[in-house]
Amino acid sequence: MADIKNQTLQGRVTLDGKTFTDCAFQNAQLVYKGGQQPSFVNCRFVQSRFVFEDEAANTVNFLRGMLQPQTGMRGFVTGMMPEIGG
Repeated sequence: MADIKNQTLQGRVTLDGKTFTDCAFQNAQLVYKGGQQPSFVNCRFVQSRFVFEDEAANTVNFLRGMLQPQTGMRGFVTGMMPEIGG
């Protein structure tokens, strides 16, 4: 796992397999593709957003589809991941 420390990161930043320590993400696109989970330690996020691509996008879209009222699966998904809210 790559360690990135004490940096200010802007623009497109690929997250897979990296540990970010004491970093600032400023106007960044935080790209996760579904590989090894990244780690964040004492980082700051300013006007940044997550972007999910490849396998990660497939998973997000699958869960998003399950959250639709007509599926009857919303309670299952929110029970599986209560941090996303009900």
